[in-house]
Amino acid sequence: MKSVILVTSTYNGAAYLPQLLDSIMAQTYPELTLYVRDDGSKDNSLQILRDYRERFPEGKKIEIVNEKDGIWENKGSHQSYRYLIQNLGMADYYLFCDQDDVWDPRKVERAVAAMEQYPAETPVLYVHNYYVCDSDLNVEHTLPDRPSVTPSEMERVSLAHVIMTGTWGGVGMAQGFNRKLLEQAFYSGEITPSVAVDCWISWVVAGMNGALTYDSEPLAYYRRHPGTFSSGDQNGLIRYRDWYRHMDRHCSNIVNGIRDYRRLYRDMVSPDRQHFLDLFDGGNRLKKCFYPHRLRAKLTEEIAFRILILIGKI
Repeated sequence: MKSVILVTSTYNGAAYLPQLLDSIMAQTYPELTLYVRDDGSKDNSLQILRDYRERFPEGKKIEIVNEKDGIWENKGSHQSYRYLIQNLGMADYYLFCDQDDVWDPRKVERAVAAMEQYPAETPVLYVHNYYVCDSDLNVEHTLPDRPSVTPSEMERVSLAHVIMTGTWGGVGMAQGFNRKLLEQAFYSGEITPSVAVDCWISWVVAGMNGALTYDSEPLAYYRRHPGTFSSGDQNGLIRYRDWYRHMDRHCSNIVNGIRDYRRLYRDMVSPDRQHFLDLFDGGNRLKKCFYPHRLRAKLTEEIAFRILILIGKI
């Protein structure tokens, strides 16, 4: 049986955490370990984790990382996840989860089956569809289906489009990955704190010509509430309102991500991808603005990004 580690960081999640933990206990995959780092919660999230640790069934475990290293302060979401990743045990497969989601019982089983299609030396990113819900888990919609991408097809994928899209490889709560991708994405060197972990791992699998395997089955309930943000799940004017509101964060994610990516992987990617990294790591605004390849899928977004480039945001 392949070993599986689930990865989550908690912060004041007591209102929702029991539902996530119940859904993990109910997984049909018989053996897994949940690695948790509490990021300085002021509520009773930690006590909930400890209580559930005693209740988890045979084959399923909770490891609270803070109890081993004694580091309890708030690091912020990206840094907390990155610290967790550097302190995980060895496993064949890993899955991110958020403290306020609820999983379908088949999620881990389906993720493992999908990633097992590829040999261990191939970096693999697994992404599934999910239900977008309100804070009470009332389902609003699912996401449009997308194709899987094999390693040979990934060679033709534009790294510029992948990076500019941000969560091209899905949001973190819907991602799973194998040991090879973990090592390539997070053991190659330091990453700027503002770079989102879920974006970064999808950028790496694309640039390294790995595999993206997509599962069209909705396998989690993704709860949206005032503490949640993902503009990619919105439509129409709300999407652009949210995107504009968080523009500085998006731009910082892209700019620092390109700089880190060029520093860590430039010599490992194809010449056309090298050209993109060289041009956008600094470079002339006008040349970047007239980069001859598409950056975003929608025309309105393409125009918006060209304007951001021209005014020096990207």
